[in-house]
Amino acid sequence: MTKKVDKRTSSVERKTNETEIIVKVNLDGSGNNDVETGLPFFDHMIEQLSKHSLIDIDLKCTGDLQIDAHHTMEDVGWALGKAINDALGSKIGINRYSFTYLPMDECLTRCCIDISGRPWLIWNVFLPNVTLKDIETEIFREFFQSFSQSAALTLHIENIYGQNTHHILESCFKSMAISLRKAIMLDSRNLGNVPSTKGTLTGNK
Repeated sequence: MTKKVDKRTSSVERKTNETEIIVKVNLDGSGNNDVETGLPFFDHMIEQLSKHSLIDIDLKCTGDLQIDAHHTMEDVGWALGKAINDALGSKIGINRYSFTYLPMDECLTRCCIDISGRPWLIWNVFLPNVTLKDIETEIFREFFQSFSQSAALTLHIENIYGQNTHHILESCFKSMAISLRKAIMLDSRNLGNVPSTKGTLTGNK
C-alpha cells in the first residue's frame, strides 16, 4: 500500500515600504526557476539554490535598491524561507537532517541542516572582498539569517578554506541547496511519522 503525499507547494506575498515580493515554490520539482530581484549576481545564487535543491522557485522582488541591497536580500531570504516552511507542512516523513561538503575550485564549504522548528544560524565564512557586483558581501549573511529564521531550521555554514569571494559565496548556496534537497526528501519507510521523538517539528519544542 502506497501512502498518498499531498503536493508540497506554497506561495508567499510580502509587501512593505521597502520591498514587494512574490515567491512560489514546489519542493518536489526539478529545479526550474524564474528569479528577478534587480541584483543579477544574487539572482544567479538563487538560481543555483533552485537548480541543486531541485526546488522549483518562481521569485519576483522589487526593492529599494537606490538605498542598497540589504532590504532586498534580507526580505527575499524571509519570503523564500517562509514559502519552503509552509510547503513542508507537518514535516511528516522527511529526512530532517543532512550535511554536504562542497568543493568549488580552490574552496571547500560545509553546510549542515536540521529542519528542527528551531531557527538558528552559524555563519563561519570569511569573504576576502568587501563588495561583489555592487553588493556589500556582509549582506549575504543577512540573507541566510533571514532564511533560517522563517524556514524554522538550524543552519550551519562554514567555509573551510578558499580565496575567491565569488567561489566561496557560490559554494555556500550550492552546499545549502544539496543539504536542503536531502533534508526535505521523503523517506518511504517513515511516511506516516514525524522524525522526532517529540512528535512535532513545529515551534520551539
